[in-house]
Amino acid sequence: MRRRWGVGTIVASAVLVAACVSGAELPKNDAADAFVARPAAHSSAKAGEDSVLVTGAAVDRGRTSLADFLRVISERSCLHEGRAAAESISLTVEPVPLHQPRPGRNIAGELDFVAGFQLSSPDRRFGGLSGIEVLDNGDLLAISDAGRFVWIDVSSDGATPVRAALSAMHGLNGEVLSGAEGDAEGLAVNVGTALVSFEGNHRVLAFDVGRCGAAARGAPIVFGPYGLPLPNAFANANLPVSDEDGAKPLAVTNDWYLFTGVETRVGSLSTLSVQPIESDPDFSMRVGVEAPQFVALDVLPALSGGGGVRAFMLHRSFNSEKDATVKVMETDYNRYTGVQDNSGWATGELRDRARQRFAETGWRELQKLDEFTTVENFEGIAAKEMPDGRVRLFIISDDNFSARQRTLLMVFDVRKPLR
Repeated sequence: MRRRWGVGTIVASAVLVAACVSGAELPKNDAADAFVARPAAHSSAKAGEDSVLVTGAAVDRGRTSLADFLRVISERSCLHEGRAAAESISLTVEPVPLHQPRPGRNIAGELDFVAGFQLSSPDRRFGGLSGIEVLDNGDLLAISDAGRFVWIDVSSDGATPVRAALSAMHGLNGEVLSGAEGDAEGLAVNVGTALVSFEGNHRVLAFDVGRCGAAARGAPIVFGPYGLPLPNAFANANLPVSDEDGAKPLAVTNDWYLFTGVETRVGSLSTLSVQPIESDPDFSMRVGVEAPQFVALDVLPALSGGGGVRAFMLHRSFNSEKDATVKVMETDYNRYTGVQDNSGWATGELRDRARQRFAETGWRELQKLDEFTTVENFEGIAAKEMPDGRVRLFIISDDNFSARQRTLLMVFDVRKPLR
């Protein structure tokens, strides 16, 4: 089961990461001034440039490890403030059925319907929820396309929302992210770090909410020799990504392989990148056979082990409740070691990570929602492995802060595994 951390959970992940990194002790002050970042990819490094200055320590690219990368992100995200709590808000929770004409029906394709809820609040900041994750304690973390984190506590039944809190997202300089800068769409959480993808200004930022809670600032995952800006990766893949599309689907494995999907379609299929978080995105994979736009995904370890994953994908086309199609898909991926390292700069651990590949081994449609079921502008999906081995799926809708739409949280259990 993947470990996920809530804002109220006391974590020592950053301490553990720092403990396994050799080199000088991180400075407590002026670290931001010591950080040198290049906006271009590592391939643009000048001849003979073998190191990048990160939080006061020169890290040789030949010796740089995943722990170094994660340490920099954590230190930058929690550099200026201590820990802060989110602000509690009033939450109204109203049950909704899966089938309006037959409210007792609880079968939906390969899924069992657990419960459905309409969420609302007199606080006008609540809404626009575009991504969701299950935290390690069973509670939920969501993001708003108005640049906010929304924490939703769940009752002991593992499904019913009972409380909510929210906080603004902040940039690296402490500025509140709003407008195009705050259009958060995709969310993935691993060991206390919330990875958030944005439309408009296409990027992925890392917020170490496990370490500093609502005070976390968004640290870019592209810096120094690491990664490639999303617009560059889109261009490399010949993807015509508009400001309204972008990298909505986002997920991360326990060992930090980032699954990044794009809403823009190539022919009849959607695109997906599966790469180490520190490497360049590569949008060469295709998903979504006979499915509408790709808007969300989450991953869990494969039942067979070996580093493979079970990916739960959400595809939707929504104009109104009478003109909507939502499909939930499951795709299994096997992991194997490729023969060629395409990173061009990595050695040791990072070279081995760059050689890892994921190959689809099967897929199925789990569920289709349409005008005959309760449907909305669903944009987020989260998966949780239950103690008995079942997988519980949480699907959230984006009301776009409109009185004509609703924030719905639908909860399903996957009846049996794909294989």
